[in-house]
Amino acid sequence: AEIERRINMENARPKKRYISPATREEVYAVYYDTLRRAIEERGTAQFPTQAGKKLYGELTMIVTVDAQGKVVETEVVESSGNRALDRQAALIARSAGPFGKFSKAMRQRADQIVVVARFNFTRDETLQANVSAEQ
Repeated sequence: AEIERRINMENARPKKRYISPATREEVYAVYYDTLRRAIEERGTAQFPTQAGKKLYGELTMIVTVDAQGKVVETEVVESSGNRALDRQAALIARSAGPFGKFSKAMRQRADQIVVVARFNFTRDETLQANVSAEQ
């Protein structure tokens, strides 16, 4: 009974697919590029500030997107050292979506995609998002 319960719990979890710039499957590569561009555009348009001053720095975050294209989770895994910047980066990633529904081919393999994004808020007031697969 315990083994059956564990199997059922595992089967109930969403299937996750980890993607990166090196992803060769065209359907994921196109989706990845759309996601990266949307986050960069949102981050540049809504550049983080605190008390009227621009916040600069670099951080790494895990972004999980569901089959509807909605960001369901963000987690800062390497802080910029500034909590305000980290929080605003998470808000930028969440508000950049939805990124579009997964295609049928994507849905056959995954319920969610997971990317690790390195956000760099630069002095020229742009966001550069380098997204890679979580290993």
